[in-house]
Amino acid sequence: MLRFARTLLRFWLPISAAGLYAQKAPDTPCVPAVPVNVLTHHNGPDRTGANLLENCLTPSNVNSKTFGRLFSLTVVGQIYAQPLIVTGLTINGRVRNVLYVATMENHVYAFDADGHEAQPLWEKYLGAPLPVSRIPKDIGAALGQFNIEPVVGITSTPAIDITRGRIYVVAKIADPNVACPGIPASKQCPVIYKIFGLDLLSGSYEGKASEIQLPKPEPQANPCFFDQTKPSETDAARINLQRPALLLSHDRIYLGFGSHQDAPCPNYHGMLIEFDADNLTQLNTFTVTTGKKGGIWQAGNGPAADQDGNIWVLTGNGDFDPGKQFGSNFVKLSPDLSKQEWFAPADVHRLNEDYWDIDLGASGPVLLPGATHQVIGGGKQGRLYLVDTLKPGGQQKKGWPRDHTDPPIQFFWAAHRWSLALYSWIPGAMATGYHHIHGAPAFWGEAAPGEALKSGTLYVWPERDHLKAFTYQNGKFVNAPVTGQKAGLGMPGGMLSISANHIQNGIVWAAIPLHDDAWIRIVRGSLRAFQAEPSGNKLKTLWTSYCAEPEDSFNFAKYVPPTVANGKVYLATFSNRVNVYGLYTPEQAAAARDSNPDCKPTGLFMQPNYRKTNQGEEKHRH
Repeated sequence: MLRFARTLLRFWLPISAAGLYAQKAPDTPCVPAVPVNVLTHHNGPDRTGANLLENCLTPSNVNSKTFGRLFSLTVVGQIYAQPLIVTGLTINGRVRNVLYVATMENHVYAFDADGHEAQPLWEKYLGAPLPVSRIPKDIGAALGQFNIEPVVGITSTPAIDITRGRIYVVAKIADPNVACPGIPASKQCPVIYKIFGLDLLSGSYEGKASEIQLPKPEPQANPCFFDQTKPSETDAARINLQRPALLLSHDRIYLGFGSHQDAPCPNYHGMLIEFDADNLTQLNTFTVTTGKKGGIWQAGNGPAADQDGNIWVLTGNGDFDPGKQFGSNFVKLSPDLSKQEWFAPADVHRLNEDYWDIDLGASGPVLLPGATHQVIGGGKQGRLYLVDTLKPGGQQKKGWPRDHTDPPIQFFWAAHRWSLALYSWIPGAMATGYHHIHGAPAFWGEAAPGEALKSGTLYVWPERDHLKAFTYQNGKFVNAPVTGQKAGLGMPGGMLSISANHIQNGIVWAAIPLHDDAWIRIVRGSLRAFQAEPSGNKLKTLWTSYCAEPEDSFNFAKYVPPTVANGKVYLATFSNRVNVYGLYTPEQAAAARDSNPDCKPTGLFMQPNYRKTNQGEEKHRH
């Protein structure tokens, strides 16, 4: 009966410029000069988040009269994975662009990306997700404040292999026929992680699926304080969370693991696991710590990889022992995960303290283009570090009044420093004064083949802070950012993507809460667009979803950046749908409103259904 009900939910909601339901997708006002695929999180293994082949969307036509929501695609479950795009596939006898969407209910969909058909081209259900009541509990979960609710399924962005014609997906799966609330996994009450290689054309995976073998949990003499369960030998898939996007590099797939809610017990270790992309054989594992914690979660961002297949991750709070345990480090790994190089901030021990909640691993690494040999990243403290990829350098030396460089190349505050907030003046809650960076920054810049980068701009939007643009010149960033709009009341800040036609017509796209704090509850979301310039000297607001179409009400999908390709913007939501935005036809433009993109959302707060809309039907949170 449940599956039948889910089937009934699979309908398509094409929406016109005036917000009315249309009967077909609009004609395409612009034909892309070069078809663009988005095969992985943030557009490529370098994780810049930039599509530099976009000729349709420009600062002159992204406005409320010519651009807006075209249609929505309905799915079963909330979307934590960035939607992906493959162009020019032949499915059901027609060459088309295809949008791939994965949900927390373990459904994977292929849709016509241009809205030419109402139904999914195919759908695959991979098994029942894990009820959140069974994850290890920290103090928040013990009080009913779950980071994800009510189930945990596909939390990571898949990766697509065009050559093999597959989309790789990882799902957490529990036996739906066994009632197991609050108890560890066992043979009678199984929880597993499984990696699938689904056929891009049909969704089938015959012979292309493997159960992931995680290290056995450590023995535990006594129950945890907040969680009275004791882990079993088969409990690893319940304890660990596969949150970062998948990385496909040099015929290998890499999966990062961390924890649920950073629960202190049972103990966990962050890890990166390597698979053969052809037969899904599990190969090697890198463990961040031998002591405790050190999760790889990166707010959903994936590990980065350079042209030689070397891998970069940012780790969370955990044990640190120089060169042996890597809590709150930049870590560079060889393709087989056997060799490690690292960089640690001078105050790494403070970053690893649970009290402050300022670990490095809340953001992912970004590799700068060309033969630049630099990686940048930062986390909850609000600092960004620019590191030499050929010589990460070990631990930064501490000094006064300023820590030293070499290593790193550079470090600077990208977020407002600690400040008074609602609770930050309370001794036990001082950590709330930091303006965390969640999700990787986005970088706009190009380098000539074989040459180092000469210029570019890095964009970052920390929580409770302004959108910022840092210009790159002479091998470093200018620490005097141009600022744009300010974020709302709380976390997580803005999730960014960039579209441009090489160094022209730059637009920064941001998925961000409309106004409210999305820390432990669902809130209404918004999509915003800003004009960008190669010099980094402009962040003019072009278009805002709630100004152009106030009735475009959807729940914010935490940590998921917009996908921009081929004249359209695909936005994941926690409202069981993907919204699709693009250029209007002349008929749609004639009916569209003219609005101020810098309008204030305060009028929406007065609507009777504002709070009800925010809460949504299902409580997916983190």
